[in-house]
Amino acid sequence: MNRQKYSGVLNNERGVALVVTLGIVAILMAGALQLGKLTGDSVMGGLKEKELFQAEQFALSGVSLAKLLLIADAEENEIDSIQEVWANPDKLALAAAQITGSQGNLTIKITDELSKIQVNALVREYPGSELNVDLRRILENFFRLRFSSDKTKDERDPVEIINSMKDWLDSNDDDAITGLSGAESEYYQDLDPPYECFNSPFNHVDELFSVKGVTRDILTTTGAGQGMEEEENPDQAQTLDDVFTVYGLDSEKGEQGGYRFSGTVNINTAGRDVLAAILPEGMEDMALDLIDFREERSEQGNVFVNALDTGWYKTVITLSDKEQDRLDSIAVYSSHIFRVECTAREKEAQLTLAAVLKREKIEESGKWTCRTLQMERIQ
Repeated sequence: MNRQKYSGVLNNERGVALVVTLGIVAILMAGALQLGKLTGDSVMGGLKEKELFQAEQFALSGVSLAKLLLIADAEENEIDSIQEVWANPDKLALAAAQITGSQGNLTIKITDELSKIQVNALVREYPGSELNVDLRRILENFFRLRFSSDKTKDERDPVEIINSMKDWLDSNDDDAITGLSGAESEYYQDLDPPYECFNSPFNHVDELFSVKGVTRDILTTTGAGQGMEEEENPDQAQTLDDVFTVYGLDSEKGEQGGYRFSGTVNINTAGRDVLAAILPEGMEDMALDLIDFREERSEQGNVFVNALDTGWYKTVITLSDKEQDRLDSIAVYSSHIFRVECTAREKEAQLTLAAVLKREKIEESGKWTCRTLQMERIQ
């Protein structure tokens, strides 16, 4: 894509404002009808229930707004990056304020699910048991950079975790244990309380905590000096949702006719730890250089100066042909799965809705749409 055209898309404030305004009008009209119906109902509960209902309507409006922004983005360009409106916290805050009438009552956060490590891609195809060696290497890098190699300080074992994850996912292997440290149902049935090994893909990242070797401190960095520094802000500790995803189902069938997960990572939106994990060993620090390149702005600060189209990383880092081929097999520059978190407040009531959205083009009409794959109240 032409760089000048790309920058123009990113900074088309009037176009974005129009999309947001039209979306908010439609959302508030629908919300007002529902709210009016409920508040006029004689069997309505107490004041807190009313406030909670209105907060929920605001949160749902935030989800609808996220869908509109993602659709508008797909209609403008084929790239998804941290430079776009949907990824800009300040612009999302302004749009959210128009929904509630004041700033701070609604926060909207949109993240790219394909900026994360696809844990279900550790098995190459389902049903099946073949290991995806590329995904194993990524996980090994990720854990190596977070865990200390000194077992007197850190007992966590990357090999045990990865082998056990693979055993949790695979099937058609007659319950064969991977390596010396994997785990099938026999191991889990001896626990208190006992449970079965699923032998199927994860449906939620929190299911990782059911796997042998995965503890609550899995994301704690104790391996400083192995290529990664300690967290800059401990108060903003990462969660599993920040690093791993269960999404990424490939539209194409596997070699055996089953289904599979792509295992790709959008390097336009991936965080530092994920970028470090997909880079060749010894080049972990270059993850920050990639991030700086993505975020570089003009002197005025209102225009991103670097286009994030296919192969842009070659401007920042130098790889051997083999390393470049390996990265190209993993790296992508767009997404179709997003997570939106909307936290709404109405006086004393507060709640958060988290929704996973799939953006897709309707073949018959050629128009883009966003549908909700999953929604949950997380607070």
